[in-house]
Amino acid sequence: MSKENYHQLLSDVIENSLLHLYGQVASNDHFVPLAKRNTLLCKYLKLKLKQPEYKVIKGDIKRMVLAGQRKGGDLEAKLNELYTLSLGYQAKVNDAQSLYDLLNILLHEHGFDSKIFDESVKAEHGVMYVLQEHLENCFEANGKQIAPVSMLIEHESVSSLVEIINSTKLFFASLKECNEKTKQAHIELHPMTV
Repeated sequence: MSKENYHQLLSDVIENSLLHLYGQVASNDHFVPLAKRNTLLCKYLKLKLKQPEYKVIKGDIKRMVLAGQRKGGDLEAKLNELYTLSLGYQAKVNDAQSLYDLLNILLHEHGFDSKIFDESVKAEHGVMYVLQEHLENCFEANGKQIAPVSMLIEHESVSSLVEIINSTKLFFASLKECNEKTKQAHIELHPMTV
């Protein structure tokens, strides 16, 4: 799992925990004291420990539960603090980091390797190639993408690769050119607009 996906999963748990708490508090006619708020949050988080999709952040969830069970602890305040930190992290993730995350996902989850193109080396089937100077011109020094990233690949199912890239929601991929006879394709990666 990429660092970005880990942070997104953790952020989702924190946000959903707070939403759950505020929904419970809003439906209650009386003031909900700190101890009861901690109990509501711990109960909600304990349910997440049993769900397999949260296996990666199980240790983080356990620490949240322990913080809520500690005498005098204020889990709601901690979760709000973590949520603020999470928003800060998401704002710092730049397009260059997203490209790195995408290439890792494509390699580890789908078997598509990627390399910097070298004219002196024969291109390998199924490997995505990027030009070094092209990469340097597609990103500003702060990592913001200013031009589409071109990737070249020789593969029989290029359309499925484009679908995989788009499903990550890290970039919008478009098929710029495709030679059906040689199975060579030019894919462009565009930044996702917010």
